[in-house]
Amino acid sequence: MTQPPNAAPAAYGAPGIATADGFESTPQRLRRTLKTRPAEGPVRRALGTAGNLFRGDDYPRRLAEAAAGAQVPVSTGRRIAVIGSRGGAGKTTVAALLGAVYASMRTDAVTVLDNAPAGGTLALRTGAPDAPSLDAAAEQLARRQPSSLSDLAALLTQAGPGNLLVTGRRGTLPRSAGDGAASALLLAVSRYCPITVLDCGTGPDLPATRWALGQSHLAVFATPASVAGLEDAASYAAAWRRDPALAAKPLLVVVVQTLPDGPFRADVEARRLARAGIDAVGLGYDRHLAAGVEISLGLLARRTRLEAAGLAAGVLARASA
Repeated sequence: MTQPPNAAPAAYGAPGIATADGFESTPQRLRRTLKTRPAEGPVRRALGTAGNLFRGDDYPRRLAEAAAGAQVPVSTGRRIAVIGSRGGAGKTTVAALLGAVYASMRTDAVTVLDNAPAGGTLALRTGAPDAPSLDAAAEQLARRQPSSLSDLAALLTQAGPGNLLVTGRRGTLPRSAGDGAASALLLAVSRYCPITVLDCGTGPDLPATRWALGQSHLAVFATPASVAGLEDAASYAAAWRRDPALAAKPLLVVVVQTLPDGPFRADVEARRLARAGIDAVGLGYDRHLAAGVEISLGLLARRTRLEAAGLAAGVLARASA
C-alpha cells in the first residue's frame, strides 16, 4: 500500500493489513486485537446489566450532565496545549481522548495536532496513522489558503466520526520557518474549528512546546499517578507561577492512573494537589486506554466515560474563561 505524500510513517502498520507476502507482524496483530477489546470484560458487563434490572440506572443522566459543558457554543477558537514531563505520563492519551470526546459530542469540527518533534503517536491514537505532519500541512497551506472548512480538511486528515481533523507529528522544518508556518496553520484552523488540541513533546521547555503554549488558551499537564509524577506536578506548577510568560495562562493538572493496581488513585491524588492550591483532576485506569491503540469511546468503562466527559467539559470551561 502506497502512503500519501508527506504521510507520517505508520510504525505499527495498517490495522488488519498484512504485508505483500501475507505476513501479519506482531504489532499489527496486537493492534487489530486490542482496538476492539472493551475496557470491561464480559462478566463485569453482564453483572452490571443484571444489576440495572433491579435498580434505577441513572448513568445516562449523569453522562448527559457531565457532557453538557463539552457541547457549549464557542464563539472564538479555543486552543489547548497538552504537555507532560516524561514519557508514559498519559499525555497523548489525554490529548486523543479530549479530541474524541469533543468530536463525538459536537456537530462542528474539532482538530487535534501532533506537536511532538519526533515519535508522536497522536495520529495512531485517533485512528489516522497516515495523517500528514503538522509541518507538511503548514507547507501546503502556505501555497493555498483555505476558503472553507472543506479546504482545510483537505490539508489534514478526517478521523473518528468525520468532524475530527488530525495531523501527524512535527516534521523537520527549521525552527524559524517551521513555527511561522505552523502559526499560520493554527490561525486557519481556529477560524473554522472552535476547539484545537495540541499534543506536545515530552519536556515542557522544548522549543516546539513553548511555541504551542504561547499560542494556547490553556495548558493541560498530564502526569502519572506515581511518586515521580506527583513531584513533577508540584514542581512544575510552582515553576509555572514564577515564569512571566506563563503565569497568566491557566494550568490544569490531569493525574493519570497508568496501572490497574498501583499504590495511588488518580482522583485521590488530584484532590490532594487541589488542597495544595494546584488545579487538578484525576483520570482513572482504563484497560482500553492503556492498550495504546486508537480510542473508541464505546469501549471505555462507564466510569471512564463519565470522567472523560467531565474532563472535556472542565477543559473547555477553563480555556474559555
